[in-house]
Amino acid sequence: MQHKYTFVPMTREYLEPATELFIANYKHEQEKSPLLPSRVIAEPEWICDALEARLANPGVAVVEHNELLAYMVTGYQFPWKGQQAVLVPEYCHSAIDEQKRELYQRMYMHLSQEWVNSHIHLQMIGYFAHDTILQETLYQLGYGAILAEQLRDCSAVNKPHEVAIQEEQDVSKLLKIQIEHNDYYSKAPIFILKPTSPGDVLDDLEAHARQGDVFFVYYEQEEPCAYMIVGNSTIDGEGFLLQNTRTAQIKSAYARQDIRSKGIGKALLQRAIEWSQAHGYERIFVEHETANFSGSIFWQKHFNPYIYFSMRYIDNTI
Repeated sequence: MQHKYTFVPMTREYLEPATELFIANYKHEQEKSPLLPSRVIAEPEWICDALEARLANPGVAVVEHNELLAYMVTGYQFPWKGQQAVLVPEYCHSAIDEQKRELYQRMYMHLSQEWVNSHIHLQMIGYFAHDTILQETLYQLGYGAILAEQLRDCSAVNKPHEVAIQEEQDVSKLLKIQIEHNDYYSKAPIFILKPTSPGDVLDDLEAHARQGDVFFVYYEQEEPCAYMIVGNSTIDGEGFLLQNTRTAQIKSAYARQDIRSKGIGKALLQRAIEWSQAHGYERIFVEHETANFSGSIFWQKHFNPYIYFSMRYIDNTI
């Protein structure tokens, strides 16, 4: 059967059916990722408002016989990696299961041309980890993985090592290791630049402290060798679907290479779990770069993915 889709701009009249489409797909992911909270389902106006706030950006709706089949809206535009970038977060797109592959291909054809016309050549999209059809469709369109968001409950880590972990109040003691951590991202295979000047790094640490985040640290000979920062999930853009849902976030973590695979990470995670339990959190999430080889191995042992972000480069001479 040949379908006659109509492509129209995404406008307010499609907000309600778009929200329903997204919630239906969220429920599918929740079946695979039961730790996902039900706020999206209980408060559809939350997603509707978030979508409405993006309607001024380029967006497309796919309609057939007055029924909304799919939608995609540009979320954020910003400079990154030396060029203009665009992000379509997970709530800014959805489609019916039937013809999902074709619907996404057609929506991407429409919007990607608009982005390139606006000199945006770095294109990212967030999507549910268990949506294998969409994952394969994006792969065929030239997308590759960049980020993962993962969840775990607050149960204890299996056989945590007996390692002395301190809660550090003086963030200046972490300045050296945080600089080392940020510099680590600029090397293979990650290649992401993060600030390494002492002033910028200290500002970031102090910002965590002002937010009430907690710093757990492993010391050797009074020198911090590994740390984990945990706090309430409040950062805009990270863990959007978990906001205001009694979810804690691991916001930063690092262990020097010579102490990895010795149980230090497990001990730090156990302290983060204990802190989360004591403060009434139901789950913990972490966002990490998929190219972070060492980090990804650790997070995959203790967490389960629910969101992936993929990215495509377009020739910027076009």
